[in-house]
Amino acid sequence: MLSRSPLERKLQLSGIILILGLVVESLCLLGHGPIAFMVFVGLGGVFFAAGILLYLYSLLSAGVAPSKQ
Repeated sequence: MLSRSPLERKLQLSGIILILGLVVESLCLLGHGPIAFMVFVGLGGVFFAAGILLYLYSLLSAGVAPSKQ
């Protein structure tokens, strides 16, 4: 279940996307031939890139306020 916090929700979503990428790539290892490799690189790579970019974007957009001393 997704969290209520926007940062945690984005981090959970990026984790889910990364797990989907791992599932796609592990299923492609069962197949042989050029189509399996294209799906491995194409779809798996897109999921990994999207998950990593969403993770980095969520960290940058967190907007942590500097502490006053």
